[in-house]
Amino acid sequence: MRPYASLQVGDEVADIAGRAWRFEGPWDWTAFDEEPAGKGPTWPLVLLTRAGTPCSVEDAEAVAASTASGSHQETVRHWMALTEALPTP
Repeated sequence: MRPYASLQVGDEVADIAGRAWRFEGPWDWTAFDEEPAGKGPTWPLVLLTRAGTPCSVEDAEAVAASTASGSHQETVRHWMALTEALPTP
């Protein structure tokens, strides 16, 4: 069990706010617009590419389903409570 189980390092997604992001790991999101990441992507997410290529329908559906509710910040808080640890900046 891990946060963002449907995402893989290097996935590119779009959020509901229209920003494109690269997923580098559970606490490491990079926005393509070069604006500060702030609180991270706004869910739900749409998977755009995986490993630099268009994603499969199944992978896209898994990401959409896993981010249909909740938020990035909610996931961070949940994992901090479970692990009693803080993500590194």
